[in-house]
Amino acid sequence: MKKHNLIKKEFAAFALSTAMVFSMFPAITPAPIANAATAATEASNSQKVTTAEDDLENIFTTIDLMDASISELSSAMEKGELTAVQLVQMYLDRINAYDKSLNLNSIISINPDALTEAAKLDQLKAEGKIKGKLHGIPIIVKDNYDVAGMATTAGSASLANSIAPDDCYVVKKLKEQGAIILAKANMSEFASSGSDSRSTLGGTVHNPYDTTRSSAGSSGGTAVAVTCNFAAAGLGTDTGSSIRRPSSFNNLYGIRPSKGLTSIDGVIPLNADRDVTGPLCRSAEDLAIMLEGMAGTDPADSYTADANNLIPSGGYTSNLTSNSLKGKKIGYLSNSFGYSVLNTGEVATGSAVSLDNKISGMVTKAKSNLVKAGATLVDVSNLIPETLITSLRQKTSYSVFEWDMNEYLASLGENAPCKTVKDIMNTGLGVNYINISVKNPANSLSEMTNPRTTEDWNTCWNNMLNFRTTISKILKDNGIDAVIYVSQTDVANVQEENANLAKTTVNKNNAASYINYFGPVAGLPDMMMPMGFAKTDAANGYTEKMPLGMSMFTSYGNEETLFEIAYAYEQQAGSSIRKAPDSVPALKDENVNAYLDNLMDAVYSIDYDKYTVYPEAKIKKMYSKYDAAEKVNTNDIYETYDAAYDLAVAYDSVLTALNGKEKVETPTVSKPAKAKILSVSRTASNKKITITMQKQKEITGYEIQYSTSKNFTSPTTKTVTSSTVKKAVNKLNAKKTYYVRVRAYKTSNTKKIYGAWSAIKKISITK
Repeated sequence: MKKHNLIKKEFAAFALSTAMVFSMFPAITPAPIANAATAATEASNSQKVTTAEDDLENIFTTIDLMDASISELSSAMEKGELTAVQLVQMYLDRINAYDKSLNLNSIISINPDALTEAAKLDQLKAEGKIKGKLHGIPIIVKDNYDVAGMATTAGSASLANSIAPDDCYVVKKLKEQGAIILAKANMSEFASSGSDSRSTLGGTVHNPYDTTRSSAGSSGGTAVAVTCNFAAAGLGTDTGSSIRRPSSFNNLYGIRPSKGLTSIDGVIPLNADRDVTGPLCRSAEDLAIMLEGMAGTDPADSYTADANNLIPSGGYTSNLTSNSLKGKKIGYLSNSFGYSVLNTGEVATGSAVSLDNKISGMVTKAKSNLVKAGATLVDVSNLIPETLITSLRQKTSYSVFEWDMNEYLASLGENAPCKTVKDIMNTGLGVNYINISVKNPANSLSEMTNPRTTEDWNTCWNNMLNFRTTISKILKDNGIDAVIYVSQTDVANVQEENANLAKTTVNKNNAASYINYFGPVAGLPDMMMPMGFAKTDAANGYTEKMPLGMSMFTSYGNEETLFEIAYAYEQQAGSSIRKAPDSVPALKDENVNAYLDNLMDAVYSIDYDKYTVYPEAKIKKMYSKYDAAEKVNTNDIYETYDAAYDLAVAYDSVLTALNGKEKVETPTVSKPAKAKILSVSRTASNKKITITMQKQKEITGYEIQYSTSKNFTSPTTKTVTSSTVKKAVNKLNAKKTYYVRVRAYKTSNTKKIYGAWSAIKKISITK
């Protein structure tokens, strides 16, 4: 594979010769293929004169960011087609163009050092040093993750000036792999709501598929940013459903890992016994790459003591194949595809409801894709009945928020703007959730009793462990690899704009249901996968519009199986389940094919009669390259760029052959007029054609060319005298389409002076 970062060196002569030719033919200068930029940036550059060198180089520095995967971005950087600096700027341009103008409100803050960090990573790459799979990859983190030098606010105005002294453990690990923290994402304030993401600091996050609807919470900002292609991937936290519901409503893959697989140290807590950190991504592979970079034992986080033992030796990407679902036995909970939710947020016992008819078809199709990919589906409602789940989840939760939050604030050091929860409440800023959850806040940690030293907490913790081991054993004993369920019975609800963060409206037909139990209570790994789009707009013919996902859990520490299932499912389902929102398109069309066409037009326009050398072999090579470029899979942007590169090299060879050659003296006779083909006809044998030309005076003869390529790659050439106006061509190939053109010529001082080619005629040989 060519190293396109050698453009400056390898294309110096090419750029000069290109500029020479284009200066001769200014009307056909190829339109530049520009990097993505904001409208403001484009306006500021509108007066900038682009050269042929700029146009050419842009081919290799431009990439289609719409749903580009981590591996694709890494490949582009490896080949020199893209730099980390360029990639960061492209994502920043998209954020600047869309986030506020569309009222998405997904981003709270931008890392001011992102471009600097990207430049350092580019330098390391130039020195042959690659940090890891995430080298140069920009990601967005939820604003409850500590990032050194940036404010960590949890969406609260009370913490607007709370600057983290260092990176949280997970961010540190990802940076060690080469990731760039691009920005902090908006969230439900203090991660308090799974219904939506709204905060006093960042406002309300709106769903880009329909901005009247919820993005879900509390990681809604991260979900919106990732689905809008504001970064390659994102990080969220999940206490109840806060990674998976936003993933569902925003057409993403999201995983709540096994409790203790990833560290929560340096992350603003909600309930550390249940809090987990995890990724949200546009593909199953990206999700696996991100979790690989995050997982591991953190000495500062006791929950992660066994994490290193849970990670498979080959990582989570080693077994991702389209065949990895074959032989898998997947259970489904037929009796629990949705629950009503009471105003208290508790699941009403025995209130199972049916799926909304808008999404029932999506569920059926998702199950079908699993089967087509090789899985066997079995009803496990008898193995995991509702009564069992209800009993297992009893007395599994204990309030630890105030203690955990005060410990976090203490970790910030002397410069922390608030030292305790009471300090936060005293600010009067963005404390609605805390005001409800904490009635009598303590002045300090020393005034409190560690809740984890109480008998009640110990009972809850042991009950949680029992839930975990019971379900894991049921799956193992019955050979069940994973269990699927539908966690939302309807698409994202229309959300009310309400300044009171504590007062949120939950659509009773869009409940979280079991999404709150298997992962949060039992600590099992639980993944959300896209199912596609539901028909939501009856007034306009039920337009497929809003996304929804399907949940899947497995036994403790068995994330590897979830990734294998998700990847194979994704390959089977294809593009029908994942599409970027129409509201945030690519900022500029990156039309490589148009560039190729314009480039060839320039070549066609070269007047070779002006040169002593006619590089026929090089011209044929050029045409061959063009044919190859046209046939590449245009869905693979890297193949397209490689084709453009090959074409540029061929073009360079043509121009090099011409550049600096002595020009022919001006002919003493005028050129013949442009030739005209009157007709091209087939004979009865059908493998013979007759070409009839318009007769021209004062010429020496005609040159006839025919080829199966419209670009006349490797044509057959016939020369006839001026008296011949009909020419028969025999022994043509059956079932082929032929292209025919002619031109007249005069002979002057032993040199042929050609007129212009005629218009091209085509004829098909049917027998």
